[in-house]
Amino acid sequence: MERLGAAIIGCGAVAEEYVKAFQKDERSEVRALVSRNPANAQRYRDRYNLHCAIETDAEKMLRMKDVDIVVVCTPHDTHTRYVVAAAEAGKHVIIEKPVALTMEDVRKQLQAVRRNQVKTIISFVLHWNPLLMSIDQLIEGGALGNIFMVEVDYLHRIWMTPQQKWLASGKQSGTAILTGGCHAVDALRWFARSEAEEVEAYQVKTENPIEYPGTISVNVKFQDGKIGRSATSFDAQMPYRFNIGVYGTEGSVRNDEVFAPKLFPGQNNFLKVPCILPDSAAVSHHPFTSEVAHFLDCIVGDQRPFPDLEDAAKTQALCFAADLSAESGRSVKISEFGKI
Repeated sequence: MERLGAAIIGCGAVAEEYVKAFQKDERSEVRALVSRNPANAQRYRDRYNLHCAIETDAEKMLRMKDVDIVVVCTPHDTHTRYVVAAAEAGKHVIIEKPVALTMEDVRKQLQAVRRNQVKTIISFVLHWNPLLMSIDQLIEGGALGNIFMVEVDYLHRIWMTPQQKWLASGKQSGTAILTGGCHAVDALRWFARSEAEEVEAYQVKTENPIEYPGTISVNVKFQDGKIGRSATSFDAQMPYRFNIGVYGTEGSVRNDEVFAPKLFPGQNNFLKVPCILPDSAAVSHHPFTSEVAHFLDCIVGDQRPFPDLEDAAKTQALCFAADLSAESGRSVKISEFGKI
């Protein structure tokens, strides 16, 4: 079969994971790398023996007829112009999280994608982590009964270093919940199986030399009556942790421990699930190969990817509502951000 051509805009650390993922799948190959600094692209072309173009101008790459998929993994504040341009060029798009730093920019991307009918996937890559997949299957199979409360935390020590300078910038990176906590918010919505209705949040600024408060705690009311909680912290001196709690009338999950007597009659304590955990900040630990394979499946089979931009826009709205609540000191309804 003819391979789908991929181009990557932005050649930082995450780009390397996409290079490896496309190389591993016989349905695709990397045909262009785009970077303001050609040396960054050249290192990946040399390291992986790629036969691809290197461009400093994304517009030139978008005119390439053998490019079918564009990966946008540039700084957060630049996503929109590349996503819109890729959609207008008729390319399917992989968008690194967060999608954008304003709801206005999210809508611009949605309009371009809808108008040109291209497929998208947002790199909430933990959707393909074995633990989260197992929890999803427990929920879907009814093993936990009526789920009434969900909690997911993103606790990742990001104390500014010279190499992370752009992450310290509110203009380029956004806020703590947009920069990293959106992974937890995405999982919260996924496991809740309901859309957020109202949010109340609090934040705190420590001596961490980033421009924005590094810690935020969010309470969520969902449309079907569930409640949720999510905390993001870049400040705590601790190893990376992605905490998960799903609580139901017939069973519960706490990280990699499951209590589900419907599945295991006579169970009287939590059962530990031996699998790969999401507790690593290293991008090389994350399942980009599975994400890319899912996207290729959806393109070849003309299916809707998950999570796509339509779904991620709701995650973004929840994040924006949390930031607004923390800044204003009031609860915020998701409807304040208008129809998505």
